[in-house]
Amino acid sequence: MRRTIVGFCLLLSLVAQPCSAEESRSERISFGGYGDIHYNNPAIGTMKQSAVSEADVHRLVLGWGYEFTPQIRIDVEVDYEHAAKGIELELAYLDYDLNPNLTFRAGSVLMPVGPLNEFHEPPLYYSVERPYVEKYIVPTTWQEIGMGLVGRSKNGALAYRGYVVTGLDAMGFTGLEGLDGGISHGSEGKAEDLAGVARVEYAAVSGLSLGVSGYYGGADQGDSTLKKVLVAIGSADARYRGHGWDVRGAAYGVTVDGAGRVFSATGQGIGKTMIGWYGEIAYDLLGRDAREGGSRSLMVFGRFEDFDTMNEVPSGLVSDPSAARRVITAGLSYLPIEKVALKGDFEHWKDDTDTQLNRFNLGLAFRF
Repeated sequence: MRRTIVGFCLLLSLVAQPCSAEESRSERISFGGYGDIHYNNPAIGTMKQSAVSEADVHRLVLGWGYEFTPQIRIDVEVDYEHAAKGIELELAYLDYDLNPNLTFRAGSVLMPVGPLNEFHEPPLYYSVERPYVEKYIVPTTWQEIGMGLVGRSKNGALAYRGYVVTGLDAMGFTGLEGLDGGISHGSEGKAEDLAGVARVEYAAVSGLSLGVSGYYGGADQGDSTLKKVLVAIGSADARYRGHGWDVRGAAYGVTVDGAGRVFSATGQGIGKTMIGWYGEIAYDLLGRDAREGGSRSLMVFGRFEDFDTMNEVPSGLVSDPSAARRVITAGLSYLPIEKVALKGDFEHWKDDTDTQLNRFNLGLAFRF
């Protein structure tokens, strides 16, 4: 009888060990993502009022994380754009905690430039489309392969990120799209030039947060026709949230030293300086619900944007007036819970050719 009991216990231990290992493994795995579906009338990317309207599963991003140890973990996100017609890696990096307030990070990382690029999930902004300044002046989302440090002060009021990353490729710059065509997306990107990028955020005052970012690096990628191209970016932003109000703004400046050589090599006239800024004000019409412990919010908002991807051009090149654009966006964003948003807004565009466009947008956004 004793042998039977011992044998049964041994069998139980053998069965329990794999189960326990699987439970431990599953506890270390995390899964999340976000997505948005848009209706645009007329379609995005045109200044023709007569252009057709468009409905689009704009993006679905799925992410995974795995904790090897309490100090070492990896995060990966894959972006399926336009109903998965386009697929790209959004990020893939390893974090190694050096101490409770400082982490070493390496891999394909999001550039800490401005307030949106790292925190761009659709429920986090009220409009259907992301602010256009953070598309045309600084690409969003923008990731490069590199390494650096992520940290914060002991009281949490000060946060910072700083990386050394692969540089941009100036052969992809354009007059109307700015730097967007020069990012590598972490896919076989040229790495002859490196860049440094950093961001500092301060949030010691309740409801108020401030941020500054900087980027500097080469963009000729060893191309002899370009000789030397350097890109510098600076940004500053502020946000206040309290008593139902959400007020934010950001400003960006870009210089391209060697823009004339890019024009000579590609025939593409680009700005040697690019500038843009926006200001937004929003108010929660269901503020009472939040004060009483509810989770719903109905944000009415308005935003003004002013940006010019050819603010200054190289000698001998004439600036394209359609590169100087202003956008007014106003609308509503209803969040039945914090991670789901139903949106509707109206955009009015005008450029320096005096071309104008009105656009109506609807959107569904979520994150999990």
